[in-house]
Amino acid sequence: MPVDVGLPGGVRRRTPGLRREEVAVLAGVSPTWYTYLEQARDISPSPEVLDNLASVLGLNTYERQYLHNLSREKTGEEPGLERLPEFQALLDDVTFSINPIPSYLCSYSGDLLSWNPAAAEWLTDFGSLPGNRRNILMWMMTDEAARERFVDWAAQARHLVARFRAEVVYCYESPRVTEIVRQLSEDSPLFRRWWEEHQVTGPQSAAYLMHRPGRGAVAVRTVELLYREASGSRAKLTVLTPAGDAPRLGAHRELSPGAGREHPAVPAPG
Repeated sequence: MPVDVGLPGGVRRRTPGLRREEVAVLAGVSPTWYTYLEQARDISPSPEVLDNLASVLGLNTYERQYLHNLSREKTGEEPGLERLPEFQALLDDVTFSINPIPSYLCSYSGDLLSWNPAAAEWLTDFGSLPGNRRNILMWMMTDEAARERFVDWAAQARHLVARFRAEVVYCYESPRVTEIVRQLSEDSPLFRRWWEEHQVTGPQSAAYLMHRPGRGAVAVRTVELLYREASGSRAKLTVLTPAGDAPRLGAHRELSPGAGREHPAVPAPG
């Protein structure tokens, strides 16, 4: 708002926010240069200019980081673990060792690489999904089971869309990201609407409620463990942990014989 940066609100403003010229002046750049930036022209803003813009626009920590990431060089492919099978095998072992706490390993674009039996119980049997739809965001937005699992499905789904946008900024033009966005835009009007809002966010810290099959609603938190290898390969391990005084998610759970590896590691769709 204008008053937040020391400008008079005025009575003739058509919109409550800052005008383009005001943003440019407050950020220390010319209106023409700022217009070029909005139009995604080939310019190279300095980190200082981006920080000024973030402050003027009132961006939070994750939005500020996203703005900086947008200005960095993009790649045409997602830096996954396909070229480092030894590291994926190690992360697979970590995923399964956490059982009976639900956990799953995925690429930054959400393609499922592996998951433990508890995740299959709490979420879904990802192995039953077609390979090109074995993606956590696609499952959340298009599978009826997802709506049944989360008490406030809309809040969780909208958060995941904003998280997806923030995480694929480095490989937004990759074939896989393009395919996910295209398919979800066709299949889900809600995704299409939320995607066009251009919201970004970071890992979720607040507790939320899930329906555990046969057990009722349970409060959980999501813990994200981000892995990045020196070559640039990335993966994310997501763990569902009990929130507050909630009992351990795996307590009193009887695992079936050999449940430690019900689902082998699945390579991300190409």
